[in-house]
Amino acid sequence: PRLWGTKATRWVSRVGTRAPHNHLEAGEIMRQAIYVGLAFAVAAVVWALSGTSEAPADAGGGASANYERELEAASSETHPPHLARAFARDGFAPLPKPRAGDWLAVHDEPGQSYLEFLRSRPLKPGAEGRKFIVLQPLGDFPAEAPSMEVLTRYLGAFFHPMEVRLADPIEVDESTIGHRTPWHAKEKQWNATDLLAMLKDDFPRDAYVVIAVTMTDLYPSKDWNFVFGLARMDQRVGVFSFARYDVKGDPRLALERALKVVSHETGHAFGVHHCTDHHCLMNGSNSLDETDRGDLQLCPVCLRKLHWGLQFDPSERYRNIESVLRSEGLNTQAEWFSARAELTKTPAE
Repeated sequence: PRLWGTKATRWVSRVGTRAPHNHLEAGEIMRQAIYVGLAFAVAAVVWALSGTSEAPADAGGGASANYERELEAASSETHPPHLARAFARDGFAPLPKPRAGDWLAVHDEPGQSYLEFLRSRPLKPGAEGRKFIVLQPLGDFPAEAPSMEVLTRYLGAFFHPMEVRLADPIEVDESTIGHRTPWHAKEKQWNATDLLAMLKDDFPRDAYVVIAVTMTDLYPSKDWNFVFGLARMDQRVGVFSFARYDVKGDPRLALERALKVVSHETGHAFGVHHCTDHHCLMNGSNSLDETDRGDLQLCPVCLRKLHWGLQFDPSERYRNIESVLRSEGLNTQAEWFSARAELTKTPAE
């Protein structure tokens, strides 16, 4: 049976389970719910963000003529050696055939080349004064929950050199935000749709994207059991819950899952679609198992897309990510970034 579902419009995506019709169905749903997946699936239609028909905006506002020149330049672009090594596909195997139930086994996605990324006319950081990534905690976080400071440092390293601001926690006003304690969950849930409206109303004028995180379980409407998260990326807001990440059973695994989801979802705000080329942070995910098999790193194609907007030094970015991972004991993951930092050094380094 199809125990997880996606209800989506062009600008809204969510994943979770509908409310059961009877207790037997509910028991099966709860037995299978661990396979629903992380909030990666929340981005099922997020890539529509970059498919607007408006004139493109570069750092100075942009114009169609500039955009066409950029496309022409990209098609014949020659990179300095350190960037050529960063964008080369050597060492990156093609994404294998998906397992039954994996994202690409369920969703027929065409992928996104670099030129297709440019044609989507993504908004560059800094355009229209949008200079910051904002991480917004909602409610209380237990000691074993993923650290907001670590998430902030990691986003700062991943999207280097863009500044990330950790906002003061917001105590959710339940007189204005829908909430419930359903029999099948036994824990309080907040209405994610109401939370997005709250974030939109308070959106900072200088923010590029606002990513809210919470330890409280979420639901989008009364006919759904729960969602891991909900996003309206045309409004550049998203809310994601860590309530089902097993933070008490394995805090380090919960942190790695949190690092993946916040960087993946923020990557969509930069106009990067789901990746279908290689193992990559931007692969879609349909389950916790598929997420745990996934990577923290970007493939060369998606790295180049991110570089278009941020113009980072790849080696410096890799070193920054490595530093955060080592500080949290994620040494196996850090080794990959260390090797890439060495490979992409400039002659001066």
